[in-house]
Amino acid sequence: MKSRFKDFINKNNLLDNCKSLLLGVSGGPDSLAMLDLFCNLSKELNIEIAAAHLDHNFRKESAAEADFVEKFVEKKGIKLFRKSENLPVIIKKKNISAEAAARKIRFDFFRNIIEKYNYDGLALAHHRDDQAETILLNLFRGTGLKGLSGIQAKVVIQKLNVIHPMLSFSKKEILNYCQKHKLEPCFDSSNEQSIYSRNIIRNEIFPIVENKINDKAREVISRNSKIIAAENEFLEKLTIQKYEEIFKEKNDDRIIIDFDKLKKINQVLQRRLYRLIYNKLNDNLDDLYFDHILEIEKLISNQQTGRGIDIASGIRVEISYSNLIFFKKNNRQNNTVFQPKEIEIEETIKINEIYSIYSNILRKKEFSFNENPRQAAFDFDKLKSPLKIRSRNPGDMLVPLGMSGHKKVKDILIDEKVPKNLRKNVPIITDANDNIIWLAPYRISDDYKITEKTNKVLILKLKYN
Repeated sequence: MKSRFKDFINKNNLLDNCKSLLLGVSGGPDSLAMLDLFCNLSKELNIEIAAAHLDHNFRKESAAEADFVEKFVEKKGIKLFRKSENLPVIIKKKNISAEAAARKIRFDFFRNIIEKYNYDGLALAHHRDDQAETILLNLFRGTGLKGLSGIQAKVVIQKLNVIHPMLSFSKKEILNYCQKHKLEPCFDSSNEQSIYSRNIIRNEIFPIVENKINDKAREVISRNSKIIAAENEFLEKLTIQKYEEIFKEKNDDRIIIDFDKLKKINQVLQRRLYRLIYNKLNDNLDDLYFDHILEIEKLISNQQTGRGIDIASGIRVEISYSNLIFFKKNNRQNNTVFQPKEIEIEETIKINEIYSIYSNILRKKEFSFNENPRQAAFDFDKLKSPLKIRSRNPGDMLVPLGMSGHKKVKDILIDEKVPKNLRKNVPIITDANDNIIWLAPYRISDDYKITEKTNKVLILKLKYN
C-alpha cells in the first residue's frame, strides 16, 4: 500500500510546488492511514507535514476522539492544530444543514491555519468508496459532468489547494492497513445511522446494488468517473475559450458578455458559461441548480432589453441591448448611493459608478413606444424644467400610469419586492417643483403621460456605465 500511495502521488503530480502540507485528521481509519503513510514517506517525498483536527462537538465522544488524535500525532513527532466548535449551536443559529455547517467551519479552520503558517496545500483522506458515494449522490441531486466526475485527486476548493492521495484505495484496504499497523482508529457511530443522504447510499443502496447487480459497483463507478472527468476537462477548456471570445467587461461585482455572440454558441457550452460566470462572481457553485440555468434560458429566449431575473446567492442576470450582464445584486445596489443632480437635456448624466441617465426630445411623429423598463417617455410640455434626480424621501407619492389616485413610493417598492435596505438608492426623477415623474425603472407618473395632444416627447434612459 505504501508503494501504491507514493505512485498515486507521483502519477497525479500531487506534490508539485508543495514543500509543506497540512493534513486533515479526524481520527478515523481513513485519515489515520493517510497520516501514517505520509509520516513514513515524508523524507522520501521531501515534504514537511502537520495535522489539523476540528472537534465539532456533535457527538458526546468527540472530545475523547480529539484527545486520541493529539496523542497519536504527538507520538509521530509532528505539529497538531486542534480546535473545538459547537456545531449544533451554529446549525440552529444559521438555520443550515449539519453537512453544510460542518463543511464551512472545517474549511474556515483549514484556511486560517494555511494562511497563517504558509502551508502549500491541504490533504484530505477521501477514498475510492467515498468517490462512488459522491458520484451517486450528485446524480440523485441532479448534476452535469462535473458532478459525475466526483472527487478530483488535485483541486482548488474555496481558494485552497487540496489533494486527495487516498482515492486509489477502497475502504476495506484502508481498514486492513490500520489493523496491520495497529493504528486503532476511532469509529464515528453516526456513519452507521441512515440519517444523512450519504449514509443511506452507503448503508442501504450500495449493499443492494452489490448483492443484486455488480459486486464491484463502487470500483466501476470510480473508474468511470475518470473517463467522465477527462471529457469534462476538455469541455471546461472549450468553455474558457468561448468565455474569452464573448467577454466584454469584469470587476468584482459584475461580468458583461456579448449577448449576440452568446446566442450563436451551442446550448451545451452556453450552460457551462453560465456556471463559469456564476462561479467567478460567487467563488463557488453552491446554490446554483439546473432550474436557475433554465430561468436564464427563458430570459434570453425573450431577448427583451431591460429584463432580468434573480438566480442564486444574490446574483442577478439582465439583458441590456447587446449585453448580458451578471452582477451581485446586493453589492451592486448598495453602491448606487448618489447626490441630487439636475438633468441636462441631450447629455449623459452620471448617477454613480454603475448607472447614468440620458435624455433627449423627439417630436411626436418621430416617437414609438418601447417596452424596455429602463426607458421612459413623457409629454415634455407638461414638465417644468429643470428636471432633477434624487433619492427617496419619506412620504413620496405619485399617480402610477393607468391609475387615478396617488400611491406611496414606499408601497410601490414593496410591491416590486425591492429589499428595504436598497429602497433609498432607487433613482427618482422629478420636475422643478419636485413632482415625481419617474420612479426608475418601476413606474412613471400618469400626470405626464403621452396623449394625442402631445407635441414633444421627452425620452429618459437609464444606462450602464
